[in-house]
Amino acid sequence: MKRALLLRGFRVDPARGGDRIERLPFLRHGPVSVQLHAPLTFIIGENGSGKTTLLEAIAARCAIRPGGGRSYAETDDEREATAISDAVDVTFAGRRPKGLFLRADRFAETMARAGRLPMATTGEWRLADEQSRGEGVLSLLTARVDASEGLLYLLDEPETGLSPQRQMALLCLLHDLHQDGRSQALVATHSPILISHPEADRLWIDEDGITRRVLADIPHWREMNRFMRDPDTALHRLLD
Repeated sequence: MKRALLLRGFRVDPARGGDRIERLPFLRHGPVSVQLHAPLTFIIGENGSGKTTLLEAIAARCAIRPGGGRSYAETDDEREATAISDAVDVTFAGRRPKGLFLRADRFAETMARAGRLPMATTGEWRLADEQSRGEGVLSLLTARVDASEGLLYLLDEPETGLSPQRQMALLCLLHDLHQDGRSQALVATHSPILISHPEADRLWIDEDGITRRVLADIPHWREMNRFMRDPDTALHRLLD
């Protein structure tokens, strides 16, 4: 079933940015345009490839502040990282959507504002900032998904602090969001577990730009799969 997307695509033009954008590897060869095809899209790349910076700029252009809120202007975040939003254009299917931007390095502040949430694992209500990071991620996202409100989710490495079992729980939650038909998620991640979702779109970001890849062509997944199939051989090769 083809679903309407809240965010249809984005374009990044380094000519409209400053020194910071010129240092981003994925813009080395000029402007990058991406059309989004699925309600669940993963942005995958090595550390320093520009995943978080790109997601942050998209959030700014969508007027979604870190941790949620009515407008990006409500945040007091004035870090230079948001400056590349001048180089980004976004295309919406209709009106600008409401959204949630969960940024990895601002998670503690997000949870401090979240108040009491039911824990995803037990249903017990507890202050969000009294939960572990992993529990908090699941509780916050579960509460938002269960609210049945169509949102654009911009998630920066949500797997941080999650055990493999909890990453699988997060994968199930993202699947529910994918099936919702009203919401959309753009997720920057390193997790081979998350990117294994069979209907997700996968965007690989590196010095050649942003390209769409099948799961077997994603280095994160390929290397982990090789390691798990034969850890002894993989370790010998790694340590020799």
